[in-house]
Amino acid sequence: MDQLNKNNGKETAAKETTDKEILIFQAITDLINEGSDLTKMKVGDITARAGIGKGTAYEYFSSKEEMIEKALKYSMVSNIMNVMELIEKEESFRDKFFCLLNYMEDHKDKVRMVMWMFRIKGQMMDFSAENICDVSEEEAQDAIQYITMLGTWFLSFADKENLFTEQNTNFRISALLSQVVQFGMYLHFGNPDEIESVKEFVYEGLIKQLN
Repeated sequence: MDQLNKNNGKETAAKETTDKEILIFQAITDLINEGSDLTKMKVGDITARAGIGKGTAYEYFSSKEEMIEKALKYSMVSNIMNVMELIEKEESFRDKFFCLLNYMEDHKDKVRMVMWMFRIKGQMMDFSAENICDVSEEEAQDAIQYITMLGTWFLSFADKENLFTEQNTNFRISALLSQVVQFGMYLHFGNPDEIESVKEFVYEGLIKQLN
């Protein structure tokens, strides 16, 4: 995981992200978790929640779109690094996979932020037809590279147990993401009483897809 820490930008983010930027990110997170529509969210809404002035916010960001984009990325990277540390403590791939699902269950609000960033098969930043954040081709490629790196790291634990016969990297990561996203969607729209059986279902689904 050390190499991932070095490459994923969290170390840089930790050094360069200021307290006021974090206030902005947390304000956006809170507003999203309360059901605010990103397409209607205003800079004033964000700064009022953060407890800072608009002028101060514009010292750090050029637009509302940049605030939202960076808030989502910051949340995504922070949560991924947190769960990676927990995953590494588990022994088997099954335990690691369930550790991920349990983290998602215990942190539904944080998962909602990450789900804004991901769609099935690694597509990134789906902000509806409004396109509130334009993602450049370079940013999209960076996102895909990051997802590929994380997926490869996670699936390497399964390879140590010879769990999968499928060797195509893109298909392997697509299968992993599809099961994780499926579980994330169920967390928000499904029956809470069936969560444990759904965990088993998505794990078995991953095993079947990759064999």
